[in-house]
Amino acid sequence: MIFKPEEDNLTNYLPDVNMSERDKQIVQKYLTQKTTYKKLGEVYGISGERVRQILVKFNRKVWAAYLKKKREEERS
Repeated sequence: MIFKPEEDNLTNYLPDVNMSERDKQIVQKYLTQKTTYKKLGEVYGISGERVRQILVKFNRKVWAAYLKKKREEERS
């Protein structure tokens, strides 16, 4: 997983991304509990691979929100 945008607290970006509430819960649990894809998948009744895909989607959306914010800051 590549999470980067100022890795202070990626959970702060959750409200900024357009994802289902379940996907946001999965991301939040992954970031806060540092669990495995497989264990999260068991909790939510999905495969570990699907958890990985959700985290990749989150990463992509966080980068987009981060870059948008940076561009807006540069304009002001």
